[in-house]
Amino acid sequence: MSLDEKKDEITLTQFLDAVSEGSATPGGGSVSALAGCLGSALVEMVINLSLGKKGFEAHEAALKKIREEAHSHREALADTIAQDINAYQEVMNAYLLPKTTEEEKRKRKAEIQKSLKKAADPPLFTAATSLKVMKLCQEAVEKGNPNALSDAAVGALLADAALWGGMFNVLINLSALEDKQYVLRMKKELKRLTLEGEKIKKQIMAKVKEKIN
Repeated sequence: MSLDEKKDEITLTQFLDAVSEGSATPGGGSVSALAGCLGSALVEMVINLSLGKKGFEAHEAALKKIREEAHSHREALADTIAQDINAYQEVMNAYLLPKTTEEEKRKRKAEIQKSLKKAADPPLFTAATSLKVMKLCQEAVEKGNPNALSDAAVGALLADAALWGGMFNVLINLSALEDKQYVLRMKKELKRLTLEGEKIKKQIMAKVKEKIN
């Protein structure tokens, strides 16, 4: 996929074709961000199916706030799709730098380390934002239209996939980093995100099953 193409100029088919090709980008990081986008969109859908309906008047302000936050997360994650592609392209470019002389080797190594840290940022953002989306899914399950429970559940599962996808894409970058303190900090944050995500997902699935049954 051309890095000059903007996300809103690429059709779904073009994106899927680009993912399926043998190139490194777009890959799991971009797909994870897209999963988070879809989760956010489903939250908005549930809320829009709730607002203005009888019985939801008491939650109208809260529902509108959920919709606004979900929309904001969707837009941010959509931007992250391209950011992930660009960041990983910088990693690949760094590995292609010349390494004939000792000076070239030193500069190449420094650029690789720098680009790997930068490439960890988009998937970390995806993971953190997708956890926020999952929390909105939980609110949608509790306050939204019960006829759209399955949609809220799918949104939560997509957000969960985005969270874990982001986490693994951060880890793959960390594996080649030499800054051990940075790696430890990042892993600690990833552990926090995934543990909280697992807890919320279980609560959502239990509540959805309870309400549907």
